[in-house]
Amino acid sequence: MSLPKINVLLADDSGFMRLVLSDMLGSDGNIGVVGTAGNGQEAFRKTSDLKPDVVLLDLVMPEYDGLYAVKQIMQHCPTPIVVLSALGNTNPEAVFEALDAGAYDFLSKPVGVLGSKIREMEHQLVARIRSASSADLRTLHRKKTKGNTNAHTFDSHLAYDAVVIGASTGGTGAIEEILQKLPDNFPLPVIIAQHMPADFVESFARRLNDMLPLPVKLATNGEMPQNGIVYILPGDQNTLLTRERSNSKVRFSRTEERYAEFNHPSVDALMLSAAGCYGPRAIGIMLTGMGKDGAAGMAAMHGKNAFTIAQNEQSSVVFGMPGAAIGRGAVKQVLPLKEIPGFVVGCLS
Repeated sequence: MSLPKINVLLADDSGFMRLVLSDMLGSDGNIGVVGTAGNGQEAFRKTSDLKPDVVLLDLVMPEYDGLYAVKQIMQHCPTPIVVLSALGNTNPEAVFEALDAGAYDFLSKPVGVLGSKIREMEHQLVARIRSASSADLRTLHRKKTKGNTNAHTFDSHLAYDAVVIGASTGGTGAIEEILQKLPDNFPLPVIIAQHMPADFVESFARRLNDMLPLPVKLATNGEMPQNGIVYILPGDQNTLLTRERSNSKVRFSRTEERYAEFNHPSVDALMLSAAGCYGPRAIGIMLTGMGKDGAAGMAAMHGKNAFTIAQNEQSSVVFGMPGAAIGRGAVKQVLPLKEIPGFVVGCLS
């Protein structure tokens, strides 16, 4: 049985890049380019007229840029949008703004001579287009909420020592929503592995730190996780949690081990090590994302009687990672995104 045809609108101000991308997408027999655009206004107009399944666009275009297109498309003719732009190499904030406006996902356009480097990401690009084509548009609309500045009364004898979170596509928004709803006296470290380009991770941590009452920082090798701090794992390595035999203190440590599903950062690396360090005294949360990364780690946590939570399909941009964990029987509780922060607080009250 053949797969359904995916019609793509391609928006890039470079005629040469449009040819290269059209050729790359055309190599997949089930993807076709139904139109092209040279700026954001044209991209919006053609999306409205042609009604493609997916829009692939650059952010840097003359007169009306890609961000204009994202905002107009998501407001007037909602369509899954994959952003492919070199702007992410220099201005990650613009990419986060596009994601906030409803873009499905982002890929960093590599810098190469005559498009040679971009051909190396053909498989990755096709996978994103395929995934975007089946996205539930309702999950892409995000309502901004203010951070929770209210203190909460927690149990004096907590049953858990850490919260670990794994996420990929759609995860930046999901993570923001969870952290914004946690009270500002949250009593545990929150440790997050989010799939994103390495140079984006520091910007993501800084962005969260600026918007939240809870402090957010990049985890560093040798550092001990502290209560009430949110740690984002670096994107240029896989990071473990290790417990010292001499004093039982837990630290972040770099590992050169490669994992089957994803690397830099690997959710499996985080969760497998959390199972070993914390045993039943951890809460593991699997959020929206492509693929199966974290399923093995969450199974290990579940096997140690940690409390494991997965985002439900209806609220996930992509149900791959939560679905894989659920499929392994590794999840104790499946919840809509909006209910996860309150449930976690309840586990500590």
